[in-house]
Amino acid sequence: MASKNIHAGEFPDQAVLDLGFEDGNQVGFMVSSNQIEELYLSESKSQYDKIRDLLETETTSDLTTVKKAFILPMHNVSTDRLKAALKEHKISVTNDYEKADFIIPHTNFYDTYTQVDNIPQTKLMFKIYNGYFSNEHRSAVQDYHADTGNNVILDKRALGDSHQWNIEYTSAPYDSYCFSNMALILADLVDKGELKVIETDTILNQSANRVPMTKELMEDIKKMIDSYNASDEELQMAGKIIPTIDPTGEPYLLYTYANFLENKSYQYNRNKDVLYWLDKHNIATLARYNAEEAIKYFEDKNMLDSRCFRALEVKCREEIQIHNRELYTFKVQVKPEYRKYMQD
Repeated sequence: MASKNIHAGEFPDQAVLDLGFEDGNQVGFMVSSNQIEELYLSESKSQYDKIRDLLETETTSDLTTVKKAFILPMHNVSTDRLKAALKEHKISVTNDYEKADFIIPHTNFYDTYTQVDNIPQTKLMFKIYNGYFSNEHRSAVQDYHADTGNNVILDKRALGDSHQWNIEYTSAPYDSYCFSNMALILADLVDKGELKVIETDTILNQSANRVPMTKELMEDIKKMIDSYNASDEELQMAGKIIPTIDPTGEPYLLYTYANFLENKSYQYNRNKDVLYWLDKHNIATLARYNAEEAIKYFEDKNMLDSRCFRALEVKCREEIQIHNRELYTFKVQVKPEYRKYMQD
């Protein structure tokens, strides 16, 4: 049985060889005041990209071929929502990746840090640039270094109450790519075809709980939460509805309510599912755009249709500013490449 601890178990020497690493060594990573786990540090960007791609690139979208899911740690969608969506397809979730036949990735299992940064202890893999080692400033660090000979990464947790200027430290490789045991093992299993990868959106988009975006629905949500007197019950109800909304085919409505949704997002700063939905649909970006910028955005995303264009084009005309009207007349025309959207 595999542990949920991403650092647990013996170092996967064979996986490192099979994945093609030609450099690297083990380093210490402090996860608590007296506990140090080991990471594998490489200076190879290509290997970092390879492991990340193995863990996040979808290998199948067919949910009928899988039975047990392992969710990568630090997922930005709640486990309850993923479990509910998977249950519709008779798929269960396990905390033991050895029992899983596929993993569910996300964009939060890796990140980049610099110097003495705050690195989450459950981050599967990460890059540190211009970082440091320190092997002397704490008794746990001293003992670990004496026992293993491994350097210890200096991050904010390892630094503790000390000040960097007051301790001995050395420079780590300028570009340090760090991997937990779990990251290496899972990547190796995917590489060998023993684990499949299915993206989060593939699972959520096949859920029967999705509801189409309509003006009536958005106005109902607005009535629920667009008030200083909104109750906790109304906020919670809207928080359950928003992540299920499917704006497919309704780019104009998405733009119309983007500003409202962005203004209310602070009320859901602890709701992973709402935040995921807002981020997925670029609500913060759309809220800043004027009508012309929205047209270009939807065009670039292949979401622009005639209904959306005509509605936004009216707003564009309202924003046109023409001076010298005392002397000249002006004729406004839509550019030829956009006239196709003016047709029914």
